[in-house]
Amino acid sequence: MNAVLRLMLDAPWRTAAGTLIVRGTARARESVRIRLRHADGTMGLGEALPLPGYSRDDADAAELALGTIAARVAGDGLAVPEGPSARGSRAAWLDAALAPLAQWLASAPSARFALECALVDLLSRRERVSAAHWLAGGHTLQEVPISVLLPDDPREAIAAAAAAAARGHGVIKLKIARPDLAPADEDALFEAVRAAADASRLLSAGQRVLLRLDANGALDPALAPARLAALQRHGIELVEEPVAGAALLTLAALPLPWAADESLADGALAEALLALPPGRRPAALVLKPAQLGLARCLVLAETAAARGLGLIVTHSLDGDLGHAAACALAAALPVPPWPCGLAPHAGLRHPSAALPWLPAPVAAGLGVDDESAGR
Repeated sequence: MNAVLRLMLDAPWRTAAGTLIVRGTARARESVRIRLRHADGTMGLGEALPLPGYSRDDADAAELALGTIAARVAGDGLAVPEGPSARGSRAAWLDAALAPLAQWLASAPSARFALECALVDLLSRRERVSAAHWLAGGHTLQEVPISVLLPDDPREAIAAAAAAAARGHGVIKLKIARPDLAPADEDALFEAVRAAADASRLLSAGQRVLLRLDANGALDPALAPARLAALQRHGIELVEEPVAGAALLTLAALPLPWAADESLADGALAEALLALPPGRRPAALVLKPAQLGLARCLVLAETAAARGLGLIVTHSLDGDLGHAAACALAAALPVPPWPCGLAPHAGLRHPSAALPWLPAPVAAGLGVDDESAGR
């Protein structure tokens, strides 16, 4: 009989997490936090922080799911398998650990992510390694370059592009197909951003900065090829989610590389995208662990790497715990990632310095202590 760990799950607690302006709309966030405890005194922390208007659930659903689970395991504790072997699948272990809780987690993906984070935090602390080392399962950690998302305001975007290029970032990201900018205005913005980035990068004697565009599925499928062809002159690295949903499956080969992002939330669509022929499938996958879960991100990463696709990890304006988990995932990928969207953002309580590369992990677990977690 396989050994199990008995972990006590404290009742979740809820706290205000500030208001962020996302695409021109103020979005008030609430966080639901949890703590797992082992008899030896080791603790693991997790946080559900759905982003209103973007996440598939909300703080109410996360609190209900986590509160129900905490009440049900209050006596004997949460029973999970003993930690995986040195090179055992971390994704399989996480899935097995959470399988008995599926009925409560199915409609609350942010609650599942919180439990994944708490489990990874606890087990890696017990082994006295970073969460990245634990997720890597024995293979060497990757160096992670960081991309920078520019503000929506054109003047602020130009200034931020110059600053990012001067710091040494190789990729800067802009939204495309915005309702407030006509194509001609977008072109003018891209030209100004390009000029600012090139001028600053010359000062640091580096290579040319590339632009990453994110359409959030907003391009018209019939017009997308021509629009992307017109954008080639700006030095584009790739375009994230050029069109929405199943329309990605019907696109002919595009003139620019593209990445699958929001479409990965649909498991069947993700499989279909990965099965497309090389000329039509995505060049990279954008992995958002707070949306997809750590286990699913690990599985997608292995599949994509085996097929020669690139990998990008990004946050979902997560709190400190979720952001730390996303950084750990990026370092633990099976292949070196493309520049990742893991720069500090306004939703963090303890943001790190803005650097062109992710610092190597040194702390055990996720590196967020109980005090920083807010209780």
